[in-house]
Amino acid sequence: MYIFGHYISWADVWMVLKPIARMLAILIIGKIVIGILMRIIRRGFNKSKLDPSLIKYCTNTIKIIFSLFVILAALDSVGVSTSGVVAALSAATVAIGLALKDSLGNIASGILLLFSPRFVTGDYISTENGEGTVIEVSLMHTTLKTFDSKQVSIPNSLLMNNEITNYSREPQRRVDITFPIAYDADVESAKTIINEVLCAHKMVLSKPEKPFVRVHSYGDSAVNLAIRVWVKSENYWTVYFDITESVREKLNENGISIPFNQLDVHIKNEEK
Repeated sequence: MYIFGHYISWADVWMVLKPIARMLAILIIGKIVIGILMRIIRRGFNKSKLDPSLIKYCTNTIKIIFSLFVILAALDSVGVSTSGVVAALSAATVAIGLALKDSLGNIASGILLLFSPRFVTGDYISTENGEGTVIEVSLMHTTLKTFDSKQVSIPNSLLMNNEITNYSREPQRRVDITFPIAYDADVESAKTIINEVLCAHKMVLSKPEKPFVRVHSYGDSAVNLAIRVWVKSENYWTVYFDITESVREKLNENGISIPFNQLDVHIKNEEK
């Protein structure tokens, strides 16, 4: 075969193409092997009880490491010095780290949140920067879904360094409600009626404590009764609203009024 007036044998062509073919073969086979290994790894992670965000981070990290090994092996097969490539990557990593030091702080916080979780995906949390259900914990941000279906993305460094209230970590929560009744109402009758409402609700638990109703305080226009019941965490708001509605209804049926703020004005006539 003549190219530009020079005779080149197929053996010479093969000598040129052989390293390229070897590199392509390593890349293709490596991709197939990585795909098989990642399916096995994901299957193993899915059987565990790890947080979905942590599983995603671990699988992505493992895939990147496997891919780097394959790429380095492919470059080595065509005579490229892998030590030079590693040195270049190291220098690039340092340069990127200096340019993105604030972002790296978020990444470090994200890794700490994933491996030492103060919350996991699906938990309802409250922070200085917002509250909602945790959708995802990524390396840079944690995404929350609010009650009105808004998504709030909070930098991980803020979550790592601030107070977080986790409403889902414990299996049970206590519902606290303060209910006012008139001063002239029979307190003991009101307590009995409210206690019957609490005990009749299917979601109210008898442990760790039975339903509680006692006088809490004395307001300007009412005697305030404290209501405390234990429920499963996921039933908190259902029980809260059910009790608030049912107690008012039962008190009205039994003639116990719920007062509102009043101002009594006394006019005194003085004879001149």
